[in-house]
Amino acid sequence: MKSPKTNFSRIARGHAQRGNDADLLALADTVRAARTDANLTQADLALVSGVGRDTIIALENGRPGVSLGSALRVLKGLGLTLAPVPRR
Repeated sequence: MKSPKTNFSRIARGHAQRGNDADLLALADTVRAARTDANLTQADLALVSGVGRDTIIALENGRPGVSLGSALRVLKGLGLTLAPVPRR
């Protein structure tokens, strides 16, 4: 008897869409605020950062699928850096 398959990518997408990760949401808020403070559209930021607009949208929505390299390019485009912070 076969056991039912679980579609983990579907589960991950559902989690990402709900945005339950506080760290991702904090990054999303930071990116969105910096972009709007700089009077940039998502398309402008994508062009400046060398990533696609879909990457900006995913980042601003706290989706976990954005690569670290892409996130760093976006932060650099905004004049921001990423620094590790120890968990308490």
